[in-house]
Amino acid sequence: MITVADYVVDFLSKKKIKHIFTVSGGGSIFLCDSLKRSKSVKYISCHHEQAVAFAAESYARETNRISGAIVTTGPGGTNAITGVASCWIDSIPTIFISGQVFLNQTIQNTGLRQLGVQEIDIISLVKPITKYSKMIDDVNSIKFHLEKAYHEAISGRPGPVWIDIPANIQSSFIELQKIKGFSPKKQITRIPKNVDKKITKIAKLLLNSKKPLLHLGQGVRLSGSVQKFESLINKFSIPFALTWNASDLIASSNKNYVGRPGAFAERGSNFIVQNCDVFLSIGSRLPFMVTGYNSKDFARNAYRVTVDIDISEVNKKTIDFDLRLACDAKTFIENLSKKVAKLKVSQNWLNYCNFIRKKYPIVLGHFKKSKNYVNSYYFIECLSKFLPSNSTVVTDMGLSFVGTHQAFKIKKNQNLYTNSGHAPMGWGLPASVGASIANTKKNIICLTGDGGLQMNIQELATIMHHKLPIKIFIFNNGGYLTIRQTQELGFKNRIMGSDSNSGLSFPNYKKIAQAHKFKYCRFSNNSEMKSKLNTVLKSKETVICELLMDNSQEQMPKAINRRDESGKSIPTTFEDMYPFLNKKDIEESTFEHYINKHKK
Repeated sequence: MITVADYVVDFLSKKKIKHIFTVSGGGSIFLCDSLKRSKSVKYISCHHEQAVAFAAESYARETNRISGAIVTTGPGGTNAITGVASCWIDSIPTIFISGQVFLNQTIQNTGLRQLGVQEIDIISLVKPITKYSKMIDDVNSIKFHLEKAYHEAISGRPGPVWIDIPANIQSSFIELQKIKGFSPKKQITRIPKNVDKKITKIAKLLLNSKKPLLHLGQGVRLSGSVQKFESLINKFSIPFALTWNASDLIASSNKNYVGRPGAFAERGSNFIVQNCDVFLSIGSRLPFMVTGYNSKDFARNAYRVTVDIDISEVNKKTIDFDLRLACDAKTFIENLSKKVAKLKVSQNWLNYCNFIRKKYPIVLGHFKKSKNYVNSYYFIECLSKFLPSNSTVVTDMGLSFVGTHQAFKIKKNQNLYTNSGHAPMGWGLPASVGASIANTKKNIICLTGDGGLQMNIQELATIMHHKLPIKIFIFNNGGYLTIRQTQELGFKNRIMGSDSNSGLSFPNYKKIAQAHKFKYCRFSNNSEMKSKLNTVLKSKETVICELLMDNSQEQMPKAINRRDESGKSIPTTFEDMYPFLNKKDIEESTFEHYINKHKK
């Protein structure tokens, strides 16, 4: 006989989940004891359940496998909810297991708000943001619900699941011969005729296209089709763009790569989207941060096609797609490849894509010449130049997020990721913990703002305890730069809760580093960037690096509305980003103008 708690940990072990992130608690005490006694599953104790969830998500991203977290009842569960939402939106398979009060102390259907001590109906709270959630009320049902949760987490469009286990059930014994498992329905292996017909039509569109563009999202990675896609675009020289969640799919040096379009993006990449004649999105939900808020204008000159496994994403109305296909990315790419054997992309289009990206670089000359501060874009350019291949970069939100995804150039075997959908401040530091635990031999880089760091600063103690050699770069720009600039531009410079003059202060990071026995380094300006950066990256220890930035450094280019003389907000086109171009510049950046100018 075996206890439910021991069965749960053994189940996780058999699913090759080697680490569990947790904060020990009374409601999960039997699960925690089983973790302690396990010889195959190691536990990583964090200092907050939100950090537990963020670390588990990052672990899953780093390993491309399902990850796990165990939290206690009541606030232990509710603290983790932000992390569950993050996994839900970005399609990260994670199994969350919570302790609960004794079953006879739960409210069940009584209408009470609470009965047991620190009790909360966590299942009702997480149900909308999980693929499967269940409180175990029968000892012999544990195998069924664990197996079903695991299956749901990794099947179709992946995502988080949640199993809630009352304390008396955790400690109960089960007879293995009496419990029943879960048997999923067999998947259809043949492609339905209507799907094959649409793939054939998409292939013909590409064959007849003069200016095709493929746009890849997280779904390509989750379907396990990155190599197949890379073979496709290399064989036929098809220009491709990436979303934030797919930033590290393929090296930036690939000759067919045209950047990451979006609201915070390369201006040149946005011009390419607006000048293509066939736009094909694969495995992306195309959120507003990709399409801009005026999404009907996105790829306005193209025949627009979306392919995604999630029928709800395929059918949403934010973009007027000409063709919609609900299909797994791997199935689609494999079958498309067979149908485009004679595809030949126009050299003029390839030349234009290369030209327009060079015309509008992210890192401008005056960024590099800054003498009094560190310019964040120049820092990211240097980091991507010096950082070796076997490295992972995780970012927090704000400038450390968007600026990095704009300027960082991916090398082969590098990872770069952020939770781009839910985008919670404070994600970066615990995410770097998850990445480092997942792969101790990698260089792990954490890029965080001074604001984001404060939200989970307690996890510096987790890094200290495990001696994780993470390099933490703090963007010190005096507070919430993104919010402050929004208030400056849109609210007549009425600054509230975003810097020291409006209610927000920060600690001395050198003393913070000393308190945790970390090395500390300060980058005061661009001139000392390269030498100090090389030293930090070669260190085998944890290092906190404070980057002193201009508190008024602009984030650009970015999609915002223009304002006329009366102050009225005027929507802009996707390629007309701030700092705004004049009408002549926009016209001279089109494909037609490029062709006319370069005619021989």
